[in-house]
Formats: sequence, structure tokens, C-alpha cells
Amino acid sequence: HTHTMRPSTISSIFSCLLATVTPVAGIHRLTSLSESVPIADGVDMPKISVGHPDDGSGMAEELELWLKYGGVGIDTAYDYHNQDQVAQGLAASGKSRSEVFITTKIPCKLTRKAALANIKEDLRELNVSYVDLMLIHFPCEMKGFPAKGNSETWLGLQDALAQNLTRAIGVSNFDVDHLKSVLALGGAPPSVNQCSMSVGNHDDSTISFCAKNNITYEAYSPLRHANLSDERISTIADNHKVQPAQVALKWILQKDCILTTSPGTNEDYTKEDLALDAFSLSSDEMDILSSM
Repeated sequence: HTHTMRPSTISSIFSCLLATVTPVAGIHRLTSLSESVPIADGVDMPKISVGHPDDGSGMAEELELWLKYGGVGIDTAYDYHNQDQVAQGLAASGKSRSEVFITTKIPCKLTRKAALANIKEDLRELNVSYVDLMLIHFPCEMKGFPAKGNSETWLGLQDALAQNLTRAIGVSNFDVDHLKSVLALGGAPPSVNQCSMSVGNHDDSTISFCAKNNITYEAYSPLRHANLSDERISTIADNHKVQPAQVALKWILQKDCILTTSPGTNEDYTKEDLALDAFSLSSDEMDILSSM
């Protein structure tokens, strides 16, 4: 879901930017506003989360490294079958629950009651009493279920929000029509829409719709379709003395989106992903990357 492809790389010249969290009355406040975005009342979400590793490493090991170097955001899902590893990695890190931001997801359910039950199972697997963001993983039709499941599952998420089982709710892989259907139900709107997005692969109409409706757009697979060996990307990377992967990730952030990445247990990749605040792309560079 968060597949990352990178060429071999030398160590980043940037040391990682350490992000710390100070819990205030149960509300997360990142020390740097540039490192987070508000997604709902009193809820700030890190711009970068760590997701399911695709280098063959375990989620617990990836997470321990992520937290060690200052990462805060964690992305998982019921269907990843790794939530117990997230719990394990979090316990091993010594971090308290309030020092991290956990996003997880449930699959389509045909009844509101079943959706709420699945959310409670997520919490049990994660060994937490609440998560920060709960998403519907896919529109029901994408998995062969009737479309009515989208509204039932969404109402289950709203129930979880009302019961303080999650601090915010959202969706994943939803297009404009799916989003309109959810918004028409009323109640708490989606805070986030997590979709595949990278240089060379971006759904601009859905990104624009989300921006107009105050829905934070989050990229997964942020490097999957980016050709990091492309001369245009490497030239921009050289200009800033950073790695091509950092350029591709920074482009997403400067499109006013956030992202989940998968550095695995590679320390260089982890540090690079946490050092994206150290440079900015020019408008010309953004245009070049957007046109690819």
C-alpha cells in the first residue's frame, strides 16, 4: 500500500529533523508547525507517517527506527495484518501513546454495527484505547461489495468518533463521486483522503476537490511511479544537495498534501524522509515535476 522504490543511495548530508510531541490535555502538539497540519478541531497530523515496509523487514523493526530518529506518524490497517507488530514496536520504543500519531483503516462493512466492531478489533490488535485517525480502506465497490456499504461503514466511523475511539475519521482511495456521497450523509466530514500519489501519477481532480472541501489529501506509494533516475529529478536533487527520492517526496508536501512512506530498516532512507523541511523547491522546479 505504501510501496517505495529507491535506487541505491549515499547517506543524506542532512541530519534528521527531530520531531517531538508534548501531550497537552490529550491533544498532540508538534513542536514545529511545519511538521504537521490540522485535520480536525484539536487534531494535528504529522506531514509524514511511516507505513508498511516493502523491503522485507518487519513493521516493528521499521517503527523502532522511525521513532528513534524522531518520526511521529504511524500508518497501518486491519488488512495489513501487522497491527500487532505496531504494538510491539511502540512498546519497545518506550514512547507513550500520546507521543505518536496512529492512523489505521478498516475494510468495507455492510452494517454500521459491523464497522464499529471492526474498529474495536483494530484497537485490540494495536493494544490502544484510541487511534488518531480511522479510515475506510477502499470504497466497497473496489472489493466487490455493494455501494451501500460505504455509507454503513462511514456511519460506523462516525460512531467511533462519538465514542472517542478515534480522534478523526477519513477515507482512502475515494474519488470525487465517493467523497460527495459521504459528505451528503452529514455529520463529521472526512478529515483525510489517502490515495496513491507520486511524481508521474496524481489524480488532480480529486486533489482539487479535497482542497476545496477542507479534506487533507495524503499520498501513499509516494515513489512508486516516480522515475528517480530521470535527469530532471536528479538535476533538481543536485541543485539542493539532496537525494532524488527527497525531491519526489518534497514535491508532494509542496502540493499541500501529506504522505506515508516506507523506508524499512534503512537508516539513510529514514533520516532522509525526516529531513524534508531542510530545503524547498522553486516554483519552476515544482512545475517541472508536476509535468512529468
